[in-house]
Amino acid sequence: MRVLTPVGTFPLHLAGVRVSDNRPVIDTAMGAWRSEIRFDRDDVLLVAAVLGVLAAAFAVGRASKRRG
Repeated sequence: MRVLTPVGTFPLHLAGVRVSDNRPVIDTAMGAWRSEIRFDRDDVLLVAAVLGVLAAAFAVGRASKRRG
């Protein structure tokens, strides 16, 4: 994945996944910049929706391959 910033476009690399304060945290790095993504309870519905869309896209892709 690449991230567009005001100073250029950088590759985004997954550096790790951990739990902090009973919340999942994803550690990432964009070149020299390190960042983290923290999930709160309010994010559960959004994460579930994204996973549902990905699962549906995967299922449609598999179904279309069987027909072809």
